[in-house]
Amino acid sequence: MPKADVFTRYGGPETEALIDVDRPRPGPGQVLVAVRAAGVNPVDWKLRTGYRRPGETGERVFPSVLGNEVAGVVEETGEALREIEDGQARGKVVIEIGAAI
Repeated sequence: MPKADVFTRYGGPETEALIDVDRPRPGPGQVLVAVRAAGVNPVDWKLRTGYRRPGETGERVFPSVLGNEVAGVVEETGEALREIEDGQARGKVVIEIGAAI
C-alpha cells in the first residue's frame, strides 16, 4: 500500500505522520508514478507551520501531504497521454503554491 508523509494540523514536526493511502488512478493526461525518492524542504515546513503568502486565502485540507519533489518510475498512464510510457523513469518538482520554474 502506498504511504504519504502528512501533517494533520499546523505546528511542528510532532504534527507529521507516515500514513497508508489508497492507490490513486491516473485521469486523462495524468500519470501514476511509483515514487522512489521524495524531498521535504523549507517550503514544506513553512506550510506545515501555517505560513501563508501575502493575499493567499482558503483553508488547507488535512491531512496535507508533504514533499514537493519526487523521482520514480511511471507505473500507469491515463487516457490521451502518448509522450510518456509505463516504466519510464521520471523526476518532477511539484509546485502547488503558485511558484514558477
